Amino acid sequence: MDSAACLHRIKQHFKTSYLLNDEKIETMVPVFAAILRSHMARLTELAADGNLEQIGKASHAVKGALLNMGLADLAETAHLIELRCKNGGHAADYRSMISQLHTTVIRLSEGW
Repeated sequence: MDSAACLHRIKQHFKTSYLLNDEKIETMVPVFAAILRSHMARLTELAADGNLEQIGKASHAVKGALLNMGLADLAETAHLIELRCKNGGHAADYRSMISQLHTTVIRLSEGW
């Protein structure tokens, strides 16, 4: 999916789920995008530290931000990271998933 298609999907989600008008949607998209990028930056930072508990909590926050924007497919990746952290394992196992999710979020949100 490209950035424009993703933005359209988010706007439709805001319109149908939150019953926002176009003007309010235009105001909210940058706010939600900034929150998502902030959560994603935190998750990426924690991946370098390797603390599974903190990575799990941060991936939960990313999942919530993505779901709030109607991006359930990306939220599923964050959920998978969260579950694997809760079930134990090594942080190195998640770094690749986190890196890919971060890259996708940044690429998609460039035009928002």
